[in-house]
Amino acid sequence: MGLSEPAWVAQPAQHLLPMVGHVPGKGWGVILGRNARGEWHFESARGRFRLGPQAMRSSEPTGSPRFTPMLLQSRHDRSRSDSAESMFRAALLQRWPLFVVAAGAALCANLLALAGSLYSMQVYDRVIPSQGLSTLAVLTIGAGFASVLELFIKLVRSRLLEEVVKRMDVSVSQDIFERVTRIRMDQFPRSVGNLAAQLRSYESIRGFLASATMYLAADAPFALLFLLVILAIAGPALAAVPLAFAVLALLVGLFYRRRIAAHAARGASVSNRKFGVLVETVENAELLKAYGGRWRQSTLWRTLNSTSVEEDAQLRHHTEHATYVAGFIQQVSYIAVVGVGAYIASTSGQLSVGALIAASILAGRVLAPVAALPGIVVQWAHARTALDSLEKVFQLEQDNHSVEQPLAPERIRGAYELTNLRFTYPGRSETLAIRQLSIRPGEKVGIVGAIGAGKSTLLKVLAGLYRAEATTATLDGLDIQQIDRDLLSEQVGFCPQQPKLFAGTLRDNLLMGVAAVSEDHLLEVCRSTGVADVIARHPKGLDLPIVEGGEGLSGGQKQLVALTRLILARPNVWLLDEPTASMDEQSEARCLAVLRKSIGQHQTAVLVTHKPTVLSMVDRIVVLTEKGILVDGSRAEVTQALQHLLRAQTEPASIAVAPAAHTGTAVVTRSGAVE
Repeated sequence: MGLSEPAWVAQPAQHLLPMVGHVPGKGWGVILGRNARGEWHFESARGRFRLGPQAMRSSEPTGSPRFTPMLLQSRHDRSRSDSAESMFRAALLQRWPLFVVAAGAALCANLLALAGSLYSMQVYDRVIPSQGLSTLAVLTIGAGFASVLELFIKLVRSRLLEEVVKRMDVSVSQDIFERVTRIRMDQFPRSVGNLAAQLRSYESIRGFLASATMYLAADAPFALLFLLVILAIAGPALAAVPLAFAVLALLVGLFYRRRIAAHAARGASVSNRKFGVLVETVENAELLKAYGGRWRQSTLWRTLNSTSVEEDAQLRHHTEHATYVAGFIQQVSYIAVVGVGAYIASTSGQLSVGALIAASILAGRVLAPVAALPGIVVQWAHARTALDSLEKVFQLEQDNHSVEQPLAPERIRGAYELTNLRFTYPGRSETLAIRQLSIRPGEKVGIVGAIGAGKSTLLKVLAGLYRAEATTATLDGLDIQQIDRDLLSEQVGFCPQQPKLFAGTLRDNLLMGVAAVSEDHLLEVCRSTGVADVIARHPKGLDLPIVEGGEGLSGGQKQLVALTRLILARPNVWLLDEPTASMDEQSEARCLAVLRKSIGQHQTAVLVTHKPTVLSMVDRIVVLTEKGILVDGSRAEVTQALQHLLRAQTEPASIAVAPAAHTGTAVVTRSGAVE
């Protein structure tokens, strides 16, 4: 597995996952995760298992080990950070020993850098006047050795910084990814491309932290050291010259900082939007061609691209100006040091030629950190903008938001109680409003209503994916948002109307989040739902490649895969959103038969549908409108009442029902479907 040395530990640790281990009776496998009840998800060649703490008792890897996990990725604390800034600060503090070593290497390299100037001073002051060739040979060998040693130390320092950056990259990227996967779905940004660009920008923060830390801790302080050496060998008058120019260069850098930061921020914002447009265009290329909307995206791209290019040009313009001015100051400083030094040496005789040359060399070392300031400022501007973007992501509420220890009941029965539930998508009017809704354990409830009534939103609230406003939403008497998200995912099965598949294989998508499924059971469920037909038509069978989003499969096939995965997961609560909307009659009949068999008598099921065939599975029907629940009763009562009213109307195609206790309209079509 590419590991130079296994890191054996006595017990698996959640923050070190995934881990490889050996479990008696199960063999070697991979520890994938841990659920709210403390059971470990273990996958081996024999299948997937849930193992309790008793199975994980271990001994040393000598002799006959019971459990000896092996680390697959770097060890780091994956604790949740309150902000992006605290996450990066923690990443730096965790690696402070490497920074100390790198700073020590910088100290040695800068001290060795003094050898060149001191060598020049000795040659001009002692070797040349006395013609001491043997002294010259010794000094030259010593100076050459110091230069070689300085080069070696700089290479070591560079390697150390690479190691720091690599470890930070692994740690921070993992933390950010886990943070994103914990964002509650109603908090998710609307532009996926923009979000991806924001997350990608963390690389500029990582690079800036590494370079800026070494700049401030190792390079910049030595400018003062070199200045003190000039003071010692050449006197205060000459030392004042590079000090004055260093202050001037610093002021120039600060002058350009605001301009560079402004253009970097605007450029990053436009670049994120441009990346979002690109992702959206690629994802919807088929619709753009069908609708003839390519010109709109092209115009939007051209506008954003020209703005981005202009901002980059302005940023480059100010950066180059700052660099040129810093170089000019460095050159003028050298001339001034030589001129002032020559004047002192000519008029007072207090400064030797060797000391003057050494001072002129060291003056360049004093200004070198200041000359590097424009580059640091540019990095800082990009890092500051990227950090602000990441902070917006970190401010989004997560699953089990503000709950220190989520609740983990042994079993979810499926008793829902909703009171004064309201939900609104950002930038839209109220989507869902329910005054009172109760669902008893084991009930089979059908949700029908017009488009935009909030049927799908209601299911997502019941699944704990959305958090409604000003509401009491409980599951088995517990606030849904206080129940552990992993436990909800395990026991509350949710099948969306338009399921998305992940890149990988068909097997990967069928077994995602599903543990302990034998090959025989997998094939049996696939045959019952019709997925076996998809497997049989492809030469790779269950290893059929699935591209991102499931492109290449029809809508009905995607629904078959999603339903099959849900049946394999065996949840206690079933939430199905138009589960057969894209299927033909034969596939629909087959899937409904499997669902009737799979959904237990004591299991709760809530189905959103407009098909009478699907409604035959439920015992109770709730008619939902934009203003709330219009009708709620048993399937027989609601159907009979609506059919009776339908026959009483002069227009047989539809009928409007508006009970006095409610506001809104329910429409029943000629086929009997409730719209």
